[in-house]
Formats: sequence, structure tokens, C-alpha cells
Amino acid sequence: MLDNIDYRDYKKCDDIHGTVLYPAVMVAPIQKDILKNLILRDEIASVFDPFHGSGTSLYEAMEIAPNMHLVGCDINPLANLITRVKLQGVNSNIKSDINELKEHIIEPKDISYFSFPNMEKWFRTDIIESLKIVRSAITKISNDQNRLFFWYMLCDIIRKYSNTRSSTYKLHIKEADAISRMENNVIEDYIGSVEKNIYKFLHSSNNFILYKCNVLEKFRDFENELFDISITSPPYGDNATTVPYGQFSMLALYTIDRKDLELEGWELDNYSIIDSNSLGGKTKNIIMNDFEKALIAPYLKKISVAKHKKVICFFNDYFLFLRELCRVTKKYIVLTLGNRTVDRVQIDLTNITKTFLEKNGFENLKFVKREIPIKRTPKVTSIVNQKPVSSMNYEYIIIHRRNT
Repeated sequence: MLDNIDYRDYKKCDDIHGTVLYPAVMVAPIQKDILKNLILRDEIASVFDPFHGSGTSLYEAMEIAPNMHLVGCDINPLANLITRVKLQGVNSNIKSDINELKEHIIEPKDISYFSFPNMEKWFRTDIIESLKIVRSAITKISNDQNRLFFWYMLCDIIRKYSNTRSSTYKLHIKEADAISRMENNVIEDYIGSVEKNIYKFLHSSNNFILYKCNVLEKFRDFENELFDISITSPPYGDNATTVPYGQFSMLALYTIDRKDLELEGWELDNYSIIDSNSLGGKTKNIIMNDFEKALIAPYLKKISVAKHKKVICFFNDYFLFLRELCRVTKKYIVLTLGNRTVDRVQIDLTNITKTFLEKNGFENLKFVKREIPIKRTPKVTSIVNQKPVSSMNYEYIIIHRRNT
């Protein structure tokens, strides 16, 4: 298992995972290798991803075993939509709906109005008009399944023609001349993308459940040892200072019709609210036990007191997540992790997690380190005290089995 996890030649553009951009996704063939090995070696009836993101692990599990019961959670409604579309695919009437969509776009009628905070900052006026035409056309498609696919395919178009830089997942405005130089091919690119990619959505599952929720709260509804395999890549720190999944998603979320998003009502209040409501993003009552406090104590000693609060806040949520994950997992836990740096101190999240799982009844089967060959963030992210601060250039995969 995992004899070779390099996969430097793997290109997402060759499969369904390259049809939409999402931050910090897991490498599909690695997850597939792991799942295939575990599914073939044991009786596996269910796969759970508590931070499903763009749905890599759940989709790969479906590819291996089409009848597998799949369960996923994510607090981000865009992640929920993306994963749902991957798992449910398109309806048999997709070609007819594409023709209808094109008719509404080419000869637009009754274009519906929409707006959101700072829209003119993030899109040129002519781009807004093109997006309105496409958006209005999508809302006229009656088939829910295909309409969600059309929203899915719009996400990258929104990102491509926005005024935000493509070099980062955060929202950072481009230079004025770069904005003015953009050619407006919104409609042509969108239609082309839809027609080019439909064949990648012909597989589907009839046995999945996705929850748009805070998984720390959702755990309360799950019975002990409910899932045979739990596989995910959890946050490595609070989203605001690691990977801003929510901020990355906001332009698409503001554009997609709210009727087609699973919303609790707070997600569109501002551009940073999803990240602040994610794991470790808010200060709560500290409930760590002595064992858990001891795991992070060596790092806190090296970090300035000013940075203690955010580290403690993250691990308070993270240990709660791990406790609950151990409780609901019957056989295997598979985690893809990274070790972040705080105050020039690298926190070994991987070893902390491995130690925690072993303390809580799971033995380690595999521990693998992998260099990340392509990163959107630079290898050096900032300079502190005239010294470079490196970003995460390695990821670690740990596989644990419940002790019997």
C-alpha cells in the first residue's frame, strides 16, 4: 500500500477533478490507491469524509465501488454543490438542456437582476452583464440535476473573469492594467466548457448523503462505529491564516442562485464568515484534557504568547474532531496532513495526530511523506526578522486501523 505516491505526472485536467478549481485538494490517484487497497482487503460498506471539500475521496470511492454508502460533511456551501454534482452526475436529458441553455444565452430574454456587496470591485461592468445573461439562462433550466451541473461549470468562469489575482486563493485585486486587458469571452468559454466536460459526469451514485454543516456539531447525530472508513484532509490550522476556502468561494456563492445552494442563512453575510466559522476560527471554551494539552505544550513554549490564542483555539477544535472521528469510525482512519508554521515554529500536526490516534485505540499501518510538486502558494510566503518563512511543501498520509 502506497509504495509510490509521487504521481508527478498526474494531471487533474484529465479527469473530473480538473473541471473545477478548489483550494488544496487531495491527489485523486493516491486516495484511490488507498481506498482500493482497504476495500479489497476488508468488508467495507461505508466511507465517510468529514471535510469533503471538492469531493475527491468520495468520488474515488464511488469509482471503486459504485454501491458504496458515501457520507460527507462540509461547512462551505460551494464545496457541497461541487461534491453533489460530482456524485450525482448529469441527467439523461443533459444534451437537450444544453441546447435550451444555449438558446437562452444567445437570445436572452427577461434577464434577472442580481447584485452583491462590492460586485463592481470584483468584476468589470461588461463582465457583469455577461454573467447576468449566463446566470439568468441557468435559472431557466427546470431539471435540478442538470441546473446544478451548469452552476458547477460556471464557477471557474467566475474566477477567471473576476478582478482577483489567480496566484492566490485569497481575494486580492489585480493591477488596473491587467483588469483592463482582459478579453471578455465569458459566454464563449462557458458554453465551450459545458460541452467539453459533460462526458466526465456520466457516472453517478445513488447511495450518498452530503451534509452542509459544521461537522463538530453534526457528530452528535452519528452513532458509535458508524463508518467503516473515515478518510479526509482536515484543516491544518484556522482557515484565515492557512487555506481560505470560504474567501475563495465567495464570488461564486454570491453569483449562484440561492435556491440552488444549501444555506443555513449566515453564509453570505460577509466575505470572511465561512472561514471564521470553520474549525478553529472562533474562540470557545477550552475543553482539552491533560494529554491533549501535553501534545501542544512543546510548541507553545517556542511561540510568542501573542500567538498562543489562535494555536490553542485551533487545537481545541481539532482534538474534539479527532475524538469524535475515533468514536464514529469502525475500521480505518486515513488522513492527509500538513505541518504549518506559526511564529517561525513548525507545528508537527502529523505526529500530534498520529500520537493521538494511537492513544485512542487506532494502530498506525502506514506513514508516508510526499513532496508537493505544484503549489499555488510560493515556497517562501513571507520574511520575518529578515528570515524567510516557508510554506507547506510536504504532505503526510497516515493510515490507522482500530485495534481489535
